[in-house]
Amino acid sequence: MGYTSWQDESFAEALALHHEVGVLDMHVDSVIQHTLFGYDVQKKHRAGVPGQPLFWHADVPRMNEGGYGGACMGIHYWPKESDRAWEGAKRQIAYVDEVCARDARCTRIRNAGERNAARAAGLLALSPGVEGAHMLGGRLERVAELRQLGVSYLTLTHFSKNSAATPSLGRGKDESSGLTDFGVELVARLNRYGIAIDVAHVNTPGVLDACRHTRAPVLCTHTGVKGVCDSPRNISDEEIDAISETGGAIGIILGPVFLAKRLRADSEAAADHIEYVAQRVGWEHVCIGSDYDGWMPSVCSDHRDCRDLVKVTAALLRRGATRDELAGMLRFNAERVMVDAWQGRDPDTDTEGDAP
Repeated sequence: MGYTSWQDESFAEALALHHEVGVLDMHVDSVIQHTLFGYDVQKKHRAGVPGQPLFWHADVPRMNEGGYGGACMGIHYWPKESDRAWEGAKRQIAYVDEVCARDARCTRIRNAGERNAARAAGLLALSPGVEGAHMLGGRLERVAELRQLGVSYLTLTHFSKNSAATPSLGRGKDESSGLTDFGVELVARLNRYGIAIDVAHVNTPGVLDACRHTRAPVLCTHTGVKGVCDSPRNISDEEIDAISETGGAIGIILGPVFLAKRLRADSEAAADHIEYVAQRVGWEHVCIGSDYDGWMPSVCSDHRDCRDLVKVTAALLRRGATRDELAGMLRFNAERVMVDAWQGRDPDTDTEGDAP
């Protein structure tokens, strides 16, 4: 293939499975590279070095080569509530729209029901995931506009405390504050409009509150687990249980600093976190949220770019995971959560404006 230093039977089987299933990565951050540096998501960039730090991980051609069928593209802004954050988020979403309009290899999906049609057409399905409720600027009415913009999920906080929630790591962090009253209302509003709730970055009380108040499955799009690596950014067994009890899914991040508290750890470390979730609550509650291009100090030490996700799948095959279990992890678990969130929306919202 030209993008890996090794191939064996497990690699070949894993790569075939990726292309057969169509990987759905819940958190790819390439849009921020475009915002900051003009990075062209349509262009095939060279692979980085093993463990490539910070960025240069993903673009449309390399996602296609790696067997991706879809990705949620992270939408970011400096984690402070402001109208500038809201406008910045909309500009980034517009870039995802532009890429899909220009590139025949991908398509912009605006709700979970459109993903199967994209897959049937052989297209890479892209949608935005807004990383941080600070971008709402404390205004619940903006959830309706997120719906109009075709946003797949909203992360309740990023690296700072906001009107809704407190982070597990970052400015204003603590382990005593749950969701605010606004945060509880925001969960209900997201349910109403069929937008999935993401609790990545949220502290433990906030995660438990979100799971308690939601009427739809909850996502934790990109995280590690404390049971393998006790990082403040990772989630506890109590949080794993609560997310699974909503019918939700937990996306495992591919950053060694969260997988093993060091800069170098390979695909086996990611497999450890995936197996931990699967053994605790079942394979149906685990998915992939790579955080490629997400400014991590490194990715897995045997990864140079998104095409090397296949090495995690190969490691799990060697450990005895079945094709059905891996197909769920690679696509169907996360897809189910977003479909359930979408189907659970209030029907009267479909008549508001230009609903997708």
